[in-house]
Amino acid sequence: MVKNAKIDFDDENDILYLYMGEKVKDSLQIENFVIDFSQDNKIVAIEILDASKILSELSQTDITKDALSKIESAGISVYHGKELIYILLAIRLSINQESVDIKIPVPAPAAISAVA
Repeated sequence: MVKNAKIDFDDENDILYLYMGEKVKDSLQIENFVIDFSQDNKIVAIEILDASKILSELSQTDITKDALSKIESAGISVYHGKELIYILLAIRLSINQESVDIKIPVPAPAAISAVA
């Protein structure tokens, strides 16, 4: 299920922050992604470092800082597998004056197990 996320983009540092508005208890960094957890271990935010570069690579679309500063909407989906949690970001932004939906999987190394 996609949960709508609030959006903050730091243009100067190229950091995109998608969050649910809940208090963060702990964080885990996986490559250029920082995953924030609530008191009850739910994923409540995702921060993407070097966002324009990382999102361009993962989506195979040229995503500029300007496009990230004008994101129309975003959502976070979390799926629990047997041993892993899968996180998918859905972002709608304008590229060349056209609304484009991109879906970005958050990478997870095999050593990361599901948080119950």
